[in-house]
Amino acid sequence: MPTVVIQLPGGAGVVRRDDGEIVITHNVGDDRGQPLRGSDDFRPVQMGLDRARTIVAGLLPPGAVSAEVVEDRGARIAAVVGGGVFAAVLDQPIDGREPVLCCRDGSGAPVPRPLPADWTRTAVPDAEEPCPACGAIAYDEVLPRDDSRGGRGGHGHDGPLEPCRIVVCRACGHEEGAGSSLMRFTPPDSEDDAAKAARIARHRAEARVQKWYRDTMTLRGVTFPIYAAETWPARITGSGSSGDNLTKLTVGHDAEETDDPFTVPELTVTTAIDEFHDDVLAHARQALEMWVHDDHNRPKSEGLSDAATTLWFAARRRDRRAAAMGAIQTELVMTIDGTPQPFLRLSTPTGRWVAVRRHDDLIVTIAARDIDPTALTLEPIADPAARLLGPEPEETQDHPA
Repeated sequence: MPTVVIQLPGGAGVVRRDDGEIVITHNVGDDRGQPLRGSDDFRPVQMGLDRARTIVAGLLPPGAVSAEVVEDRGARIAAVVGGGVFAAVLDQPIDGREPVLCCRDGSGAPVPRPLPADWTRTAVPDAEEPCPACGAIAYDEVLPRDDSRGGRGGHGHDGPLEPCRIVVCRACGHEEGAGSSLMRFTPPDSEDDAAKAARIARHRAEARVQKWYRDTMTLRGVTFPIYAAETWPARITGSGSSGDNLTKLTVGHDAEETDDPFTVPELTVTTAIDEFHDDVLAHARQALEMWVHDDHNRPKSEGLSDAATTLWFAARRRDRRAAAMGAIQTELVMTIDGTPQPFLRLSTPTGRWVAVRRHDDLIVTIAARDIDPTALTLEPIADPAARLLGPEPEETQDHPA
C-alpha cells in the first residue's frame, strides 16, 4: 500500500509507492501519478487536476521548512509541508511553464535549490528584473553538463551534446531557460538618415509584395467560412495549420485602409476549425495573453546581455499571463450571421478585450481595444480574394547605390 505523505483538501496529494518512488496524485488512495524528480533535482513538478486547477509538488531543499508557490495572477499560495516534501493546489489550469516557487528556512529567508557543483556559473551583473519568487536581483548564468534543461546534439551523427544555458536566482534557485544567443541587428555604421529611410522603404515594399503572394497561397487552402467585421477595411494578419491543412485564419481590421504589413490592427477576427473542442475560457485567455503584448510598461535598457534580456522577456511573459488570468469575464451578445448570439468576453483595465464563441464547428475569436463590441457585426466574407488581397503589387527592384 502507498504511504500518504501529504493529503490536500479534495483528496489530491503526495504518496510514496512501495518501491520508494514519490508521486503526486489526484487521489492519495491511488499511487498512480506524476513522479517527483530525483533527490538531486529540486525543481517542482505539476499535474493538472481538472481544467481549472493544478497541483504543484516537490522536494524541499536542505535547510528549507516551508514553501510558497506563486500563481499566474500573482497570489502567493502557502504549500503544505510533510516528509521533506511540499504540495499546493493552484486555481489555474496547467500550461506547461515551470511554477514559480520559493522555499524558506525557519527565519523566513529564501533557501536556494542546489545545482550540481560541476555546473559552470557566471554572474549576470546587468540583470534588472526582480526574481518573481523571492524579489532578489542576483542571478547567475549556468551551463549544465547534461540535458536536464534541454540541449541539442548528443546523438553521434549530430555532434556532442550542447546543453541549454539557464539563468538562476542565487537567493532562491528560481530558473529561467536562456536557450541560444539572441539575434541582434546592427545597421551599417556609415548609414545616414537618407540611406536609412531608403532601406526601410525598400524593405516595406518588398514585404508587401511577399505578403500578397503568401496570402494568395493561403486563401487557396481555405475550406471554411472566413468571418470578418462588416464595413471595416480587412487584410490577412495571421494563419495556422495542422499538417497540410489550413485550420485558422485571422483578419485584421483598421479604421482606414492600409497595406503596411507592419501595422498592428485595431481589431482582429480569427476563424478556426474547432479540431480539439478546446475549452472556450482557456482559448479566450490564450488569445488575450497574446493581445496584451505591449500593454505593460516594462522598459529595457540598451545593450543588455543575453541572460539579462532573457529575464526581461520572462517578466513580460508573466505580465501577459497575469493580465489574461485576472481579466474580467462576462457574457457578451454580438451579431453574427444576422442573429444576436452570446460570446464569452474577457476584458482588462487597459481597454483591451477578446470575445470567443463556439459557432457550429468553428471557433470565432474577436480581439480589440477601445472598440464598442455591440457596434460590430460579423459575417462570412463572400469573396475573400477581392476583399483581403487587393490588386497585385508591383515587383520591387533593388538597385545598388
